[in-house]
Amino acid sequence: MRITRRHLLALGAATAVVGTVGAGGLAIRWWDQPAEAPFKVLSTEEASIIRAIAGAAYPATTTIEIAGENAGLDRFFDALLEHVPDGPATLLKLLLHGLDGGTVLSHGSTFTHLAADERTDALQGWTQHDLAELRNASQSLLLLLGMGWSIHPEVAPTMQRYHNCGYGA
Repeated sequence: MRITRRHLLALGAATAVVGTVGAGGLAIRWWDQPAEAPFKVLSTEEASIIRAIAGAAYPATTTIEIAGENAGLDRFFDALLEHVPDGPATLLKLLLHGLDGGTVLSHGSTFTHLAADERTDALQGWTQHDLAELRNASQSLLLLLGMGWSIHPEVAPTMQRYHNCGYGA
């Protein structure tokens, strides 16, 4: 799937929303953090946010035993951001921090420090939020992460069985 400008705009639109949820005051600290090894675009903190979101979105099941947090989606997202212009990439990174900090008011802690069930609850809250910008941004982020998760070597064979339209061929 090709990432279009519409996907990036939807993700970028949520930055203003998330800023009002309580993360705006911290923007100076993490607005444009430099990449940290082994990442080329993400900081280690941003990578941990990606892993936490991926774990809540794609938990291990009896059918697919690898959880999103263990599927290397932080590296997938980092590689994806290498091909995104600097402005939208920075907005995506800002979105990550905004979502992480946005749960302080609703759940009492940052997303990365919540228990698994609280992360799932927060994730559902984002994807079903009344505010279209937050709902669309979170769903778009999950779509991007889902692209990486579905092509993971431990996930792809199952996806191929369910989608016999040439998936993985």
